[in-house]
Amino acid sequence: MALATLRRARDVSADIGWQGVLRIGPRWLVCRRYLAIVAELRDLAPERARPREIRVTALDDAAVPAVSALDSAMTADEVARRLREGQRCTLGWWGCELAHYRWDCTGAVHLPYLGRALKPGQDDQVVVGIYTGPAFRGRGIAGAVMMDVIRRARGVGVGRLVWLAAWWNTRSLALTEQVASRVVGTVGYWVVGPCRRYFAAGEVRIGADGAVRIDVVSGGAR
Repeated sequence: MALATLRRARDVSADIGWQGVLRIGPRWLVCRRYLAIVAELRDLAPERARPREIRVTALDDAAVPAVSALDSAMTADEVARRLREGQRCTLGWWGCELAHYRWDCTGAVHLPYLGRALKPGQDDQVVVGIYTGPAFRGRGIAGAVMMDVIRRARGVGVGRLVWLAAWWNTRSLALTEQVASRVVGTVGYWVVGPCRRYFAAGEVRIGADGAVRIDVVSGGAR
C-alpha cells in the first residue's frame, strides 16, 4: 500500500509539478473537495481518429496481471472486489502494452477516497476511476477508451455519465473536454482531528443513508 501511495504521489507530481504538490498539499490535507461532473450522452461529440496502435478491450482473467503491473494498487483482490460490486473494466492498449484502465458502474459504488457510496440515477453510469501509465499519457488512449465506453453505454440506454474529480486534477478535467460535460456541484469533507465533516453543494446531496447523489439537471454552464 505504501508503494502504491508513493507511486501515485509521483504521478501527481508529473502532472502538476512538485511546486503544485507543495502548494496544494497542505490544503488537501485539511479539506478534500471533489467536483461533481455530468456528461449528457445525447450531446456526444464526433469521435476523433485514433492512432492504429490503440486497442480497446474488456478486462478478462488473462489481463489481470497486466493491470496489477500497470498500477500496483490494482491487486488481484482489488480487481475481484470491484467485479463483485458490479463494476466493469475497460482496457486501453498501445500495441501489446497495457497503457490504461477504466472502471464504470451502473449501480451504487463505494468510493474509497471519499469514504462514501455514489448512487447513480436511473439512467446514469458512474465513472469510478481511470488511470493511464505515465509513459503513455498524451497519446489519446484515455479518450479512445472513453468513446468506446460511451458508445456501449448509449447502446444499453444510459443517458449520462457522472463522476467526481479532485478540484486540482487538471488531467482528469481536461479529459472532460472531449464530451459535453459540466460541473454541477461539489462534495467532500473537512478533516477535523480523527473525524470527517462532510459537505455538498450545487446539485449534489448526501442522503440520510450517507450516500452521495447527483440530481438530474438540465442546461447549465460548463
